[in-house]
Amino acid sequence: MVQFYYDFTHSTVEDALRPIPRYGKPDTLGMDAGPEITICEELGRYDNGAVVVTEEIGTGGRQFHEPFRPADPETFRTVFISDPTDRSNQLKEFLTKFPKSAKIGEIMADPKSTLIWEAEFSGPSSISGATSAISCVRRGLPIFSVIVNYLTQHMVVSCAAGNMIVKLPSERSHTVDLNYVLEHGKDITFPDIGQDFSNMPKFVTFLGDTGKTGYLNNFNDSGLMDPTKVAEHLHYGLPGGPSRILYLSNLQPTEAPVGFILANGEKIGEWIHWLAFVRFAKSMTDQSQPALIMNEVHQERPHTKEGILMATPPNYSIFREYNGKMYIDTSYLLRMPNPSRQRETLIVAPADNRWASRVSSQALYRSIKF
Repeated sequence: MVQFYYDFTHSTVEDALRPIPRYGKPDTLGMDAGPEITICEELGRYDNGAVVVTEEIGTGGRQFHEPFRPADPETFRTVFISDPTDRSNQLKEFLTKFPKSAKIGEIMADPKSTLIWEAEFSGPSSISGATSAISCVRRGLPIFSVIVNYLTQHMVVSCAAGNMIVKLPSERSHTVDLNYVLEHGKDITFPDIGQDFSNMPKFVTFLGDTGKTGYLNNFNDSGLMDPTKVAEHLHYGLPGGPSRILYLSNLQPTEAPVGFILANGEKIGEWIHWLAFVRFAKSMTDQSQPALIMNEVHQERPHTKEGILMATPPNYSIFREYNGKMYIDTSYLLRMPNPSRQRETLIVAPADNRWASRVSSQALYRSIKF
């Protein structure tokens, strides 16, 4: 994960913005293709039997037909899902402000860059910055998530050892592994929303921008709140995907609490990285209890985008109950021609958010607990 970060920081603005139309999608740029290629190569060396799902090429044209047997490690594949460059449109616009010959690392190291970014693309930059993320699903369970923030040069890790953030070294002189994170990182916590009921419906989700239609309709038809109340409760409507979970953490300013985040019919690369936090974040007042709750939102007549359901009902969901436990059905996911297009509408909130719990219970939205 760190390898591609250093490769990217040593590239120039011209390298990052160069069109690569023959790789992935027609609008793919160097900053999309480069990290993705490096991630796939590194994971291939680590585990050549694992499946890597990415934004630009899906699984590289491979499809798998395997039964859903979470208890059988011989047939249940390890799957890595990556969003190599999130908030790429914002990053592209940001980089066009600098000379083509400028090094990405030098731009990001300049404190003025953070001010420019936050003025145009919201803050705090520790959450709003452009990121790259990868998550691992093994035997149907989220094992870890790693999110690298290009702008702040921080890496966030969620795994069984905890949820931590660490500043990346400026050069590759250190081996950045889990031991490094545990030694140099700081804990990320997910505080309660508290007793102020007015904070509970405040939310962050993607409602769409130019050329990305359908998201507002999906949100309104999910029935989470009266459409006339959306503007009142919306904290931010154009967030990134992987780092959105951090709006519920102590990285979000205490004077602007967020009551829930929503995956609004978005692709799996936007929200899969939240699941490790949902699984491993513990209450600050009771370590035996989860800090976060997650529910799967569905509709009677769900919208579609690119032929994929946006609010997936249980029968078509990748979340499956098996022997009384919830799993991610990667066998179902990998049978798709391009698994990176799988969509869901998911609500994640602090465990004490009574508003979110009540709305989800009334609508019979499934609780997703691992």
